[in-house]
Order: sequence, then C-alpha cells, then structure tokens
Amino acid sequence: MNIGATTLNRKYPKTSYWPFSPYLGRSRRIHADPSHFVGVPVVITEKLDGSNTLLHGGEVYGRSVSTPSGQKWMAMVKKHHAWKITEPDVHLYGEDIYGVHSITYSAVPENRTFHAFSMRDGTGAFSSFAEMSDYAVRKSIPVVPVLFEGIFDSIAEARSFINQAHEEPSVLGGEREGIIMRLACNFPESEFPLNICKSVRLGHVKNAEHWTRNWQPCQVLASV
Repeated sequence: MNIGATTLNRKYPKTSYWPFSPYLGRSRRIHADPSHFVGVPVVITEKLDGSNTLLHGGEVYGRSVSTPSGQKWMAMVKKHHAWKITEPDVHLYGEDIYGVHSITYSAVPENRTFHAFSMRDGTGAFSSFAEMSDYAVRKSIPVVPVLFEGIFDSIAEARSFINQAHEEPSVLGGEREGIIMRLACNFPESEFPLNICKSVRLGHVKNAEHWTRNWQPCQVLASV
C-alpha cells in the first residue's frame, strides 16, 4: 500500500484574511479577532504565488490529497524533495512556484522552486514554525521567506508592519503577493482558524484564464 495514500492526508485548510487585508477574495473569509496576534510570539512570512503542495510518504500532492500528483508543474519538487519525506507521521506543506501563476519571480535554482511553510504530525496537529523550519533545513528543503518573528504590542503596530510589507518587493524578486501571519507555537487542527491569517495586495490576480490552461515554467538555474 502506498504510504502517502492514508486517511491522515488532509488538505491544507483555507486561511482567513487579516481584517485589514487590501484584498479579501471571493470567499471574504475574514479573521474575526486581530487582537489574537497581539502580545504573543508570531511569525510573518511572505505569501508566495504558487501551488499549495503536500509532501508525504515520498509523494507529491496538490490541493487534492487523495492521490499523488503527476502534473508537470510538480516536476522539480518531485525530483529534488518529495523522496526525502519518508516518516509516516510527517506531512510537509509548501508553496511551489515552478508553474508561473500571476507573478514572475527572478530565476531560482531548480531545487528551490518549493518552499515549506507548515508541517503536521500524524494526529493532524500543526508543528511550531521553528520545528517545521528545523525539519526542512535538516532535509535541505527551502523555507518560505521570514519577514518578522516576535511580538506586536498592539493591533496598530501589526497593521503598520503588514502595510509596509505590502509596499516591498518579493524576497524572490518581482512583486509580493502578500503575507501570512501565524502564531509561532504549535497548535491542534481545531485551532487553525484562530491562529493563522493572510493579507493579500490588491490587483494580485491578473490572468483572465486559469494559469494551468497554458502553464509556463518559472525561470530556473541549474542546481549546484
């Protein structure tokens, strides 16, 4: 039996929007309490414009986690990283930018199209950001760019930082889609809606048709 095709393969949950996000999407799923991110350790990372990807049991999964993905835009993460995730209780999520969506980033080595952003154990609980990062580094897997680690003393301070982050270019070159803010600690699956949110810039989606229709690979450099 394929170890990746277990009942513990869960989709990465939908993330609510920071209440002050310039763009709120069609769902308009808004985080109800911005004060939840004040006075506690939080991590803000860059929201990369790519494919939500799960690595588990040596396989690659897209948004659907029922069967491994064979899509061509998963080629680089399958080649360089999926085979590293062999522990049955590790589910590593990341953003893969090999298939260009709306933002064209600067050229990256082909083993750096995937950037890990979250990890779950066999119970579905989310690891702390530090635990996830340490695991990814041990496996030589890139992690999403970290923009802030620390404590905000007020909602106004958090808003100011996020607003400034929207004005800056992507760490990978090109425009920045937005940010993800989460509590730094680990937490159970049931607390995901409380402990993480996103803020996205206006005018992010520019393509009239879905990016998969005529997909193009990002600019890649030969891996060293």
